[in-house]
Amino acid sequence: MKKKIVSILLALSMALSFSASVYADKPAPRATRGDIVNSLLTAADAYQLGISKEAIIQGYKNGKLNENDPIKKVEALVMLSRAFGELPKPIGNDLRIGTFGLTFTDVPAWAKKDIDKLAKAGVLTAKSDGTLGVNDPITSAEFQTIIARVWALKGTHLNDDFYEAVNKKWLNQSTIPSGEMMGGVHSDLHHSNNKKIATIVEDLTGKQFASGTKERKLSDFYNMALDKEKRNKLGIEPIKKYVTAIDGANTIDELVQADLAIDKALGFSTLFKFDVIGDIKNSNTNDLYYLGLKIGLDKSSFLTEDARAKKVYIEQITKYLMLTGEKETSAKARAEKVHEMEKGLAAVSLERYEQGDVDKIYNPYTIEKFDDLYKQVDMKQVLTSMNLNHADTIIVMDEKLAQKGAAFMTEANLDVLKAYAKAKLLDETSLLLSDEIRKVTLDFYAMIYGVSEQKADKEVALDLTSAAMGPYLEQMFAEKHFSPKAKQDVEQLVEKMIAVYEKRINALDWMSETTKAQAIKKLKAITVKVGYPDKWDTALDKVTIKTYEDGGSLFSNYYAATKANMDEKKASVGQPVDKQKWTTSVYTVNAFYNVFSNDMTFPAGILQAPFYDVNAKPEQNLGGIGTLIGHEISHAFDDEGATFDEHGNAKNWWTEEDLKKFREKCKEVISFYNGIEVVPGAVSNGQQTLSENVADLGGMAVALQVVSKMSKPDYKAFFESNAITSRNTVTKEVAAYLSTAAAHSNEKIRVNRTVVNFKEFYDTYGIKPGDGMYVAPEDRVSIW
Repeated sequence: MKKKIVSILLALSMALSFSASVYADKPAPRATRGDIVNSLLTAADAYQLGISKEAIIQGYKNGKLNENDPIKKVEALVMLSRAFGELPKPIGNDLRIGTFGLTFTDVPAWAKKDIDKLAKAGVLTAKSDGTLGVNDPITSAEFQTIIARVWALKGTHLNDDFYEAVNKKWLNQSTIPSGEMMGGVHSDLHHSNNKKIATIVEDLTGKQFASGTKERKLSDFYNMALDKEKRNKLGIEPIKKYVTAIDGANTIDELVQADLAIDKALGFSTLFKFDVIGDIKNSNTNDLYYLGLKIGLDKSSFLTEDARAKKVYIEQITKYLMLTGEKETSAKARAEKVHEMEKGLAAVSLERYEQGDVDKIYNPYTIEKFDDLYKQVDMKQVLTSMNLNHADTIIVMDEKLAQKGAAFMTEANLDVLKAYAKAKLLDETSLLLSDEIRKVTLDFYAMIYGVSEQKADKEVALDLTSAAMGPYLEQMFAEKHFSPKAKQDVEQLVEKMIAVYEKRINALDWMSETTKAQAIKKLKAITVKVGYPDKWDTALDKVTIKTYEDGGSLFSNYYAATKANMDEKKASVGQPVDKQKWTTSVYTVNAFYNVFSNDMTFPAGILQAPFYDVNAKPEQNLGGIGTLIGHEISHAFDDEGATFDEHGNAKNWWTEEDLKKFREKCKEVISFYNGIEVVPGAVSNGQQTLSENVADLGGMAVALQVVSKMSKPDYKAFFESNAITSRNTVTKEVAAYLSTAAAHSNEKIRVNRTVVNFKEFYDTYGIKPGDGMYVAPEDRVSIW
């Protein structure tokens, strides 16, 4: 874990047919009536067998077809309706991502029946004035996007939309769990793991354990997380003294001291965000990193002036400030200023795709230089108070963001900074406080991401217990649900995949032997972590969990636990990096590559069906966990990983010529995955998702090579397993948000846009020119 749509030139000329892949994004000229009908004869042939030209284009009253005339949008849509015939009623995922409730006012009577049918199917969108734009011209590319929506809605022909066809039954029946943003394989496994965790915790409750034992701590914490009555009775009391201190600050220094009191007691700051990880250029030593001020929306929402997101965010801040005692009018005015402040921070911050660029994120500052950055804040005193004064260097990860934030820390901005600090304090702690306060946070996410309902109290209690008491729960989970035998089996599979990857590197025709040797050196040095850590974290052993009767609270216990981890982190600055330490939980449903230590982690949480099943065909496992293993290996060699050596140090190990070729190949991948519609109004960003797309391509290539060496390989099982493990459903709001903020491509794009680069896919399913999944050989991409 952790973009080239080349134009697709088919054997048939675009002038006669634009049956080019749905994923092509090369701008096309205005389409003619002939272009449209010929494209539909190809696009709809699998859905209405024997569809004729005469059934699609019926001509004018004078009997002429005028095929060379530019076509109007309404004419093209009516032809599309005729070509595809009856459309299924949208349900499940289609109902989530389609556009509904449109009432166009500009549709002529002769076209109304067909346009109404398409509108009810959710495949049309309106112009900003609410009209269809019936007389507007339409390009081949625009029309192809609408065809792609119909293919997805139908979901019956994998040659046009592989992901939809394989997963259609599941997608139609899909749901999104209450209080969550998505559903799918990862979500299902997450819930399955949570049930196992719940059983572990609930088995402990009601039993007697000695004070101080991990069983007693877990039981006490979970019981307190469930105690809604006492939590509500406390209200805002757990943070009241911090709010009072912020409100009472008359100078920047007094505000900073109020913030430092929060850090000293709770282990987090509202004004200064630091982290501790290995030095990017000396991965054996932990260094202190400065992250800058936190913003509450993604950068795109600020810079595109997303009116809806702005309104929802200002409402959230307003409600937070009102909960601290402010009047609504004053609270709203201050909330608007906080939004404006954060918009300024977002404007100068790094783009998502720049956050892995060593030249941009590695900015070492001496303590003196860092202190000079803040003209009205004594940063040396801040570091001392935060127990970070033993650091001799601070690495600023986003220099312009840090400079902008530091420049804002002046007496003139005291009022908005106080509002900002209170809002961040409430946001950080809300789930541990009363339901009234929780609701503000949950309502925000519901409105921004289209989340329906809320999680049950037991689920929230379990999430909080897992977050605070993770190390204890992880150990119990691993003991019950992941055997040493399974760990050994997966480790052997990883070794096999690495061996095949070495062969692939040696076979590359674009890389010199010199660079190959360095790549293989890095490959063989990758540390593999499977299932659970060899050594368990002991930070919680020092933590005392106090019940309400003993003067504790959910709030105090949560921060006692999380602060213990933060204190350990702070103490590790300048110390050797513990490269065996895990940075994710054992029951996480994901896998990771750490560029700073050149290691891969495959938690027990993801090593189960459908990713990995001892009873499944080998090809199915390779389509699931096999491509995932290959994906994580490939992160060592994606656009970010390629800038780090075998030790996890930022270092160039390429020849100049090879690096140039690699960057050209990355540009092709950027274009290949760019500009694809995710949901109406949102398209993929190939630059933003480059690293993950490179990893997807490499992961499938290496897993496919393993399959190819089998006797009578079942490629169908392989490709369909890959599509099944990627099935996912989200709200339209989440899909749009992720298209601007996520490192991964949309799940459908990850499947459909990756498989089309492999000959075995075409041979297995008989994909041919004119099919939606077809990409001409010369336009396919590969790197590793």
